[in-house]
Amino acid sequence: MRIFVTGATGLVGRALVPELLQNGHEVIGLARNDANRAMLHAMHVSAYPSQGHDVDGLTEALRGVHAIIHLATALPTSDSATEDEWAYSSRVTVGLLRNLLEASERTGVRVVVFPSFYGVYGDHGNEWVTEETPLSPDQASQAFAEAERILSESTAARRSSGVVLRMGLVYAPDGIHTRGLLYALKRGQAPITRSAQMFWPQLHVRDAAQAIRLAVEHAPVGEAFNICDDEPVRQAQLYRDLAEWIGGPPPPSKATSELRSYLGSINLTSLYSSVRMSNRKAKQVLGFAPHYPTYREGYQAVIHQLAQADR
Repeated sequence: MRIFVTGATGLVGRALVPELLQNGHEVIGLARNDANRAMLHAMHVSAYPSQGHDVDGLTEALRGVHAIIHLATALPTSDSATEDEWAYSSRVTVGLLRNLLEASERTGVRVVVFPSFYGVYGDHGNEWVTEETPLSPDQASQAFAEAERILSESTAARRSSGVVLRMGLVYAPDGIHTRGLLYALKRGQAPITRSAQMFWPQLHVRDAAQAIRLAVEHAPVGEAFNICDDEPVRQAQLYRDLAEWIGGPPPPSKATSELRSYLGSINLTSLYSSVRMSNRKAKQVLGFAPHYPTYREGYQAVIHQLAQADR
């Protein structure tokens, strides 16, 4: 398949592109600055230079394309090639999706996969959260819920074959927030606070890439899927285990510094919601099989990889 990807140089995109290439797909990435374009070429994919505002231009880019994956969520605010260093903007999450859908109608591209975010569910305490759970997005997740609605309406009108993936909290060896959290925990500066008993659905970036590829290949029209590992973990347990594995002291119960400075552009609002998310449907319908079934295998692999890189 020939697949058009926005956000290809972001955290998930950098894992998704090789996942697609290794499985026989061709990738075209939306390049929104010169460094972005150079990085896409280095990733062995074609680059289409555009900010995505011009529907006519997107229409040309989509000719011959079989599917769209809309990962982009940020505006270029620096010369950086990696999009996770740019500033989040709902205009990209929602506005660029609208333009892609209009361009896809003109060219007959049906399959549109939108990786959303678990924050659209809001707080559900100890209850298991499935795809049937009503949405109650926190403020930071409103744009994701709006994008889901737009894609759902396009699919219902048979203009698109939309698939929504509600992603857990993605972590990765090259993730700014992952490295920042581990750095803070090693120095005893990541406290266990009022989020201690909150369930956080975790997702290694490699498994995020696998799920997106499966969604494109199977294209179950109009469906939404929860994408996370097999065991949502409470914040307190996660922090204690990570601190032990990284060789840090037990996490404090009071903040000793501002944790936000370590976490980059991560959506902190959703960290105050408990979402005990189930991935059963994704396993049954998509054949999703996490390489890292829980945070234990995933984070220990990340810590080992970072340790190797520091030698």
